[in-house]
Amino acid sequence: MGRKPKQAGIPQQQHRKPQQDRSVRSMAKMLDAAEAIFAKGGDNALTVDAVIKLADTSVGSFYSRFGDRNGLLKAMHERFLLRIGGAAHVAVATAGNEKTLASAIEVFMSHVFTATQEYRNSARFFVLHRSSDPVLRAQGIRANTLFAGIFTSLVLSHREEIAHASPMIAVDVAWRMLYAVLAQQMMFDDEEVSGVEIPIPALVSEVSSCLVAYLKAGSGKP
Repeated sequence: MGRKPKQAGIPQQQHRKPQQDRSVRSMAKMLDAAEAIFAKGGDNALTVDAVIKLADTSVGSFYSRFGDRNGLLKAMHERFLLRIGGAAHVAVATAGNEKTLASAIEVFMSHVFTATQEYRNSARFFVLHRSSDPVLRAQGIRANTLFAGIFTSLVLSHREEIAHASPMIAVDVAWRMLYAVLAQQMMFDDEEVSGVEIPIPALVSEVSSCLVAYLKAGSGKP
């Protein structure tokens, strides 16, 4: 039976956190407005004026909270990573109750794929911006490392099922394969990838089977 995996920490917010309930609600309202504007009109539509208007807030409130548009983007990115991180923790906590490697990976993937679909617009936006913004890129790198650690902990809690001669290498490669599929799901529609539509549950099941088969197969090396 697998052991309960240890849970890695999730990305921590770095901007100044509002202390009063009204300030918290105001900030959330502006972030919600920014996400809605981007989802509808893309990057070019995401302006400070548009956020202020949709959130029905003041110019002073916006600038006191975010400083400028870049501050808004950083706050949006942090909230996106916290949401995905929270989903990853729920996923690993639920999957940690499973008795086999196969069921643990499939349950974990099911939760994570659901979350990535829910926050797909945000994911697309920040994948495009990370390459040019060093702060967003650094945030993303830290988050990816934490998510890899969560997955590694879960898989190694079923170490007795892993036949690969180098379990740590095998788990890292398995994470890379999973990450690639997650990134593909966030960035592209099925018709852009292969032209064949596949429901998320079916994709989760098939990819999970591939990962488990790889982890359980011997590497052929001492």
